[in-house]
Amino acid sequence: MQPPATPHPAVAPHAFSSRNFLKLIEDTGKVGFWSSDLRSERLTASPGLYRILGIDPATEMTFGFGLDMIHPDDQAAHRDQIAVLRSGQAISREFRIVRPDRTQRWILHHAEAILGPDGVPCQGMGVVFDVTAQHDAMRALLQRHDRLTALIAATASVFWVNKANGEPSEMPQWMALTGQSHAEMQGLGWLDAVHPEDRPRTLAAWTTAIEHTAPYNTDYRVLCADGIYRWFNARGAPVLNRDGSVREWVGVCLNVPGRTRYGAPPPETPAAVPSAAPAADALVTPAQIRAARGMAGLSKEDLAKLAEVSISTVNRLEDSGSAVRPRPDTVLAVRRALEKAGIVFTFEPGVKPGIREA
Repeated sequence: MQPPATPHPAVAPHAFSSRNFLKLIEDTGKVGFWSSDLRSERLTASPGLYRILGIDPATEMTFGFGLDMIHPDDQAAHRDQIAVLRSGQAISREFRIVRPDRTQRWILHHAEAILGPDGVPCQGMGVVFDVTAQHDAMRALLQRHDRLTALIAATASVFWVNKANGEPSEMPQWMALTGQSHAEMQGLGWLDAVHPEDRPRTLAAWTTAIEHTAPYNTDYRVLCADGIYRWFNARGAPVLNRDGSVREWVGVCLNVPGRTRYGAPPPETPAAVPSAAPAADALVTPAQIRAARGMAGLSKEDLAKLAEVSISTVNRLEDSGSAVRPRPDTVLAVRRALEKAGIVFTFEPGVKPGIREA
């Protein structure tokens, strides 16, 4: 008869010590640990910490040795770390170190103090992460962003970002160009700043691009904040997710000098008005514009339409206290519209500028 088999002892859930887990973590090469009696200068460092610091594991580690490795430009802000710990406060710092081989690394240091029975900090422990890769990736990302920003500034008047469904998202430069508010350009509101003759074609081109997830490219006239229509070439493309769906749309509006490919010239800009301009080209005053509009029986909307400027431009022209003055060619455009409506502007020496019927 065989003796009963001796049962194997059950493996305790805690058979794997915390050392096993720490070693597993440290083997990534990106983390290290330390502990110390805060009343001394020596500290015990893990192999991972020696690896991050780039020093021989046989080297005796002290607080002073570690603090001396901080980059000179970061010394002033971060050399107080051990003093802060000895005061009982935890620390969380990100800074550069210079290793013995003169290479630089970015590290993230978390540490805290443990109080003794007398309430005085006596032990310290910390964890150090090598975050150099994250900093390199962020620096490369910022560099690409700066390059794109510089390129846009050199070539485009407007950089725009639209949602996947084509509705405006980020268009601060469009708002600055047209004077539209964020609410005014929502949906198809941005088309209100496009010349009425160009809206159907512009909307058709944009709708086609959205429906077919295709690049967008068209020309149109934009009513700028100064009340002048100018030609722009708008082009954009969809940014796709990995599954082929549209994440967003990005594009630019480029200023188009001269004639467009549709054969229509941009509005003519009157020649610069000399300081001693003759009466026929003199710039009218806000009071003259207000009086002339009243004599002609025109509303602000009527005058804006006749002069091909915005209503806000008419408001600024009639407000003598406005800090924003339209350009001389804009003022002349309004004057010409009022003259066509039967108004004569008078500029007689020694007399305030006035108006009369033609």
